Amino acid sequence: MSTRFLDACRALKQRGRERCVFLVIGLPLVFLVVVPLFLLVLNSFRDIGFGEVAVALNKFTLDNYITAYMNPRTWRMLGNSIVFAVGSMVVAFVLGGVMAFLAERTDSPFRRFTYALMFMPLIIPGMLQAVAWVLLLSPSIGLVNKLWSAIGFGTPLLNAYSMPVMWWVQGVILAPLTFIMLGAAFRRMDPALEEAAITCGAPLSRVATQVTLKVILPAIVGVALLQFVRALEALEVPLLLGLSGDVMVFSANILLSITMRFPPAYGLGFTYSITLISLTVFGLFVYQRVVRRGERYAVVTGKGYRPRIIKLGRWKALAVGFQIFFAVVAIGLPVLVLLWASLLPAYQAPSMEMLSKVSLKNYSMVFDRPDMLHMLQNTALLAGVVSVCVMFLALLLSWVIFHMKIKGSGFLDSLAFIPYAIPSVVTGIAFMVLFLAFPNPVYGTIWILVIAYIVVELPYGTRFTHAGLLQVHKEMEEAGKISGASFWRVFFHVIVPIMKPSLTGGGLYVFIISVKYFSIAAILSSSQSIVLSVQIWQLWNEGGLGALAALAIIMIAGLSVLTLLGGVHRIERIVG
Repeated sequence: MSTRFLDACRALKQRGRERCVFLVIGLPLVFLVVVPLFLLVLNSFRDIGFGEVAVALNKFTLDNYITAYMNPRTWRMLGNSIVFAVGSMVVAFVLGGVMAFLAERTDSPFRRFTYALMFMPLIIPGMLQAVAWVLLLSPSIGLVNKLWSAIGFGTPLLNAYSMPVMWWVQGVILAPLTFIMLGAAFRRMDPALEEAAITCGAPLSRVATQVTLKVILPAIVGVALLQFVRALEALEVPLLLGLSGDVMVFSANILLSITMRFPPAYGLGFTYSITLISLTVFGLFVYQRVVRRGERYAVVTGKGYRPRIIKLGRWKALAVGFQIFFAVVAIGLPVLVLLWASLLPAYQAPSMEMLSKVSLKNYSMVFDRPDMLHMLQNTALLAGVVSVCVMFLALLLSWVIFHMKIKGSGFLDSLAFIPYAIPSVVTGIAFMVLFLAFPNPVYGTIWILVIAYIVVELPYGTRFTHAGLLQVHKEMEEAGKISGASFWRVFFHVIVPIMKPSLTGGGLYVFIISVKYFSIAAILSSSQSIVLSVQIWQLWNEGGLGALAALAIIMIAGLSVLTLLGGVHRIERIVG
């Protein structure tokens, strides 16, 4: 009888602990994920004046939606957004997909360097990518167009402020994710079907189209849809290139409505945000369906195998040419033009006269200005705290979901994944609404950015910890519990050391994207909490091109060293 009583007490104690864990994790997620979105939707149906963003059940109206959708300009923005997303998706798919195929399935000579090469666009923020291509392709100051004019052509070769160039720049930004995801698909393919087709005498071209392509078709469609969604929410390229070319998309218009108009058009900004959420959620819904249906195409078995390496033969020169093209055009030209601009007092095309004006004054300016040092400190603090907190919370969440298996763990996982479906510019606005709704000491400080970034980047962290923890058996943690170790002792002394590779790779990835994020910081930062991405935007608007370029080169060099030290392959293998 006493044994049954003790067992019942242990079971009751275990259920109480599980409920406590569920509440400790679930309540903050609800407050920081669901509540901001609810307030955003609520305020989109209110007539809001300057300073009236709040939790209030008055001034309800449909005027915001009527004003937005009765305006032909809204439908033009919708068309621009979809065309921009589709074009960017195609460019990213071609660049990342071809590079993934060459690296994983062929004997291309430079395949070992492809991983480091493809991570360079990940390091360079979208804002700097856009600035670099303005310096290269602007009709007035673009270096490429000036060279084109110098050899006798009267019209510019390409216009930086056009939709095709926007496709190219955004496609380069999205190419690394395409490379990672399709590379994983190519790497996990069972070569048996291809070998069977070749044994039957089918030429390689037919094997590629009739076998290889069909086997990885779900992965191709899934990646394409995901890149379409990511391009829909992109902000930097539409802001720098689209506005000058009169190509307005939803993401840029949302930012302009909220932060660059006085008084702010809160109602329209919130309405456009709901529209953008609807588009991205629909795209991710289709993506999830495609991924689930992809199981019917599975050919991976329990047998060990290695993908068949295709000998390129006479096509090797073309493969090398494509890799060199990507290295030179997508990476080399933007970095070199930023380096050149950082050495000049005023941006000009290279010449003997300009070589005499080369100096390091812009670099000295970066370190001499007090606001620059304050900005760098804010950025380092933000990225460091966010990367540590995200990986800690992600590991705790993964442990609860896969090892504790408490009731409602699936709900926690879905709740943590919601921010992935919400465009970052909309997340910034939702947090603005939340923290303006009640008095608090956080708004206007660096800590509101920390909180927002943790929520937005938690899905990325769980991508690493889910994959790593699924490979860890429960025996070691059970041994710790039997030995009398507490919950946190097992967590920090057993789980964390085992998960160190995943935590390191995930932390590095989160650190990099925290440095790059612009849209959230553009909405929530203040003069005291300014960070690198916002500083770049302000320098661009002020015409401080030399200081901007110097800051860009310092940042690219620092992140490159950090990525190489952290291990490119570690990130690629875990994410893939």
